[in-house]
Amino acid sequence: MMKSRKGALFGLLLSFLPSVPSLRDADTTESVRYYERGEFQKAAESLAAASQSSPEDASICFWLGKCFLKLHRWDDAVHALERAVQFEPGRSDYHLWLGRAYGEKASRASFFTASGWARRLRREFETAVVLAPDNVDARFDLLEFYLEAPGIIGGGQDKAAAQVREIFRINPRLGYTAQARLFEDMKKWELARLELEKSVREFPGQPGALLDLADFLVKRGDYAGAESNASAALQMHKDLLAARLTLAAAQIQRRKNLPEAETSLREIASGPLRDGEPSFADVHYWLGEACLAQGRRAEARQAFETALRFNPEHPRAKGALQKLRQLQ
Repeated sequence: MMKSRKGALFGLLLSFLPSVPSLRDADTTESVRYYERGEFQKAAESLAAASQSSPEDASICFWLGKCFLKLHRWDDAVHALERAVQFEPGRSDYHLWLGRAYGEKASRASFFTASGWARRLRREFETAVVLAPDNVDARFDLLEFYLEAPGIIGGGQDKAAAQVREIFRINPRLGYTAQARLFEDMKKWELARLELEKSVREFPGQPGALLDLADFLVKRGDYAGAESNASAALQMHKDLLAARLTLAAAQIQRRKNLPEAETSLREIASGPLRDGEPSFADVHYWLGEACLAQGRRAEARQAFETALRFNPEHPRAKGALQKLRQLQ
């Protein structure tokens, strides 16, 4: 459901992981509010202005880099995040986000330069883990790198399995999620599902276990199972936005409770949405699907177009909009 190198499973579980620290400076804090409302251009302009008076403030560079990532300004993101790391090299989260920026560059680079960006990505993720061995975000990003990268630039399932063991050490519940991700990469879908079901049984009081299973079931086309598990997660944590999105997606796929799903999506779309919570692009995509399922094509088109304004590369929104155009 979520467009990410890490895939849908990791995208939703992030809502249970620690977010990056808020900023001290009042002006920058207001920029972060813009960021969380999806006003990324305003946030970037505000941060750029703040950087004029504090050019070596690492936190300003960090948030500016994140804004540029949202705006798909990859070179600017790399530059800002490199400066954040330069000014505060001991911050694990800064290295993690710089690695993510390098990943965006690698995914769009030519054959001749992609491997160089990928090596930089690996270096930053590994540095993030060295600086903070219990940084689960960094562990999951490193797991994804090892799964996706060829051996010639440092990938490999053996290295991925080592990250799974470390995640189990840090957080056993998320360890099951990591193991399921490894099985997914091996196309062992039943084993992946069993890992997530074990997590639900062993951690019955944690909505994250239910949510990870629900999202996996959406991907596998078991929408009834996804709806059941997402609903159970919401009974434990009624404000869990990722669970609300998964529930709405499952209901839309089942053509069930469509007005309720639409209302929930509109509430989520109003923000704020923080890192690790559903993206504005994903929310608007599913809002478009909800409108389309109710026969409101014009509103569906508007929602898909909004999703693409947030993320011009959103594949499902692009596909949905193309289908709508063909129906005209």
